[in-house]
This record gives sequence, C-alpha cells and structure tokens, in this order.
Amino acid sequence: MQSGDSPVPAALLPLAWPEPRGGQALPPWPCPGPGAPPLLLLLDRRQPQVRALVAPLGDLLDPGERQRLGQLRRQADGERFLLGRGALRLILGGWLGCDPAGLVLGAGPHGKPELLAQKAAGQGSGGIPPQFNVSHSGELILLGFHLERPVGVDVEQRRPVPEWEGIADRCLPPSESERIRALPQERRSEAFLAAWCRLEAGLKATGRGLFGSAQPGSGAGKESDPIHWPLVLPEGYVGAAALA
Repeated sequence: MQSGDSPVPAALLPLAWPEPRGGQALPPWPCPGPGAPPLLLLLDRRQPQVRALVAPLGDLLDPGERQRLGQLRRQADGERFLLGRGALRLILGGWLGCDPAGLVLGAGPHGKPELLAQKAAGQGSGGIPPQFNVSHSGELILLGFHLERPVGVDVEQRRPVPEWEGIADRCLPPSESERIRALPQERRSEAFLAAWCRLEAGLKATGRGLFGSAQPGSGAGKESDPIHWPLVLPEGYVGAAALA
C-alpha cells in the first residue's frame, strides 16, 4: 500500500463492457507508456448485453477451463468464471489478431492468469499482448490491462465482515488496522474490504502470495511498492487496481 505521505491517485472508473448497443465490439487498446493507468473493463451480470455473452463465450474455453467450470457447483460461480475467462480470451484474441479459443492461458505460482502462447500475432503493439488480471464478486467481473507493467485488480461485494480484525492483524500493516479501528463501528467492514482490495490488487500485480513475502508497505522495498487506485463501482461494491 502507499505510505501515508504518498498522494492517493484519483479513483478510476472502469469502462462498462460490452456497451448496450455495441455488440462484441472490442474495447480500446490500453494506453502506452509506463505512467499510463490500467485499462479497466467491467462486466455486470445484471445487464442484458452481458448475459447474452454467456453462451458464445463458453464456446471459447479450452478443455481445462471447461473442467474447472464443471467443478463449480453454484451457477453464479460458474457464470463469473465463464464470463471472466471468456471475455479475456475474446478481447486478447481480438487485439492480437488471434483465434480466442487458440490462446494458451496458464497461471503463475500464486494463480495469476497469464498468456503462455498465441497462434498468430497481429495488431496492437507488434503482437505483444498487454499484461492483465481478472477479479469477480457478486454480479461484477473486473478485467485490468496494461501494455508495459504487471497489473492487479480486485473487487468485493460489500458485506459484514465480523472477523475483520483478526484478518487485518495478520495481513494489513498495523497503521491500516488502527485506522479502521478508529472508524465508527458501522463503517469498519466496508473500510476493511477497501483495504483488502488494495492489498489483493497489489499482491496480484507483483505476483506475490499473501504470505509469500513481506507485507506491502511494511517498510521493505518501498521503492518497488505498487501504485494503487480506488475504483468507482456500482452501489454495493468496492474495488482497487494496482500496477507493479
């Protein structure tokens, strides 16, 4: 997390995708440059244009993804996974001029999705794919892209978190835990979820596991700490994006 004396970047508003009348039109290619913010796309399962994607995106999944989909017992979990992975394939394939179903997607040591191979290079930045990340919660699926820097995103549906203090003490910097404790009781769960999203987005950007390295903002390697952005999301959700 950013140190207390660092300016907090302005909140980012993800682009709703697909647009109601845009069909499956590709979103814009991410802005070039290491200082550019990530391109964020938001799919809301409550929107008709998103629900219309469920069947066609399902056709893009590879055998391993279909197996994973079949292991998800709750319909909502399956739809979130299908939409996130299918949209990722469709967008990357369109940007790169590849068959979306032919992309080979894998996972890093801590589960972060990554592109392992593509059958053909095409448009964009000479066939070099952007870095990306995916998160989903409730009705929302959030995708983040950046041309040059590792990106992480996290979204959480707001809800009571009665056990937040124990989690915060284990995972958050002490100053962050104390800041949340100082808030009125009714605001603590939401503040914890916002802090958790910042933590998760930063860990995803750096490719670290939750307990695999020093806590972000703990004093070690501050120069390489991720940059975080809060997000403007539909009512009932909180989220964050980060670049490493």
